[in-house]
Amino acid sequence: MKKLKNVWLFLSFILMVAGMASCSTDDDPTGVEVSKTDIIGTWEVTANSWSDSEGDSGTNDHKSAKLSLQSDGTATFQGFQYRWTLDSKKGVLTLSGSGGLTVKVTILSYTEDEIKATYSSEFSSEMYVVEGNYTFKRV
Repeated sequence: MKKLKNVWLFLSFILMVAGMASCSTDDDPTGVEVSKTDIIGTWEVTANSWSDSEGDSGTNDHKSAKLSLQSDGTATFQGFQYRWTLDSKKGVLTLSGSGGLTVKVTILSYTEDEIKATYSSEFSSEMYVVEGNYTFKRV
């Protein structure tokens, strides 16, 4: 009987370890390495999708919108002004706007003419988050 108890304890331990190992983490996507000179310029949205913390979502509703990244660290998108920084090793572009708006863009793939990215934006003054994907073409 003692052997059976030890077998059950051992099997329980194995199942617990396997269960913990299979738990996923909510790590941010990993971006590709890009430089500031790679991304400076004007980019046009060719595809997008998004969803927000209120359950709303959309697809291709930002199509043809222009993102302009200037060498002085300023940017414009959809009529809004931003300051931008780039973590070139992680491929993460951060846009900071008025009202506590922060947009974190992770560049998943980069070619001279196209960027594919995921993004998350949040307002520090509100509990409101928008997440989605963009594909940009250099203009």
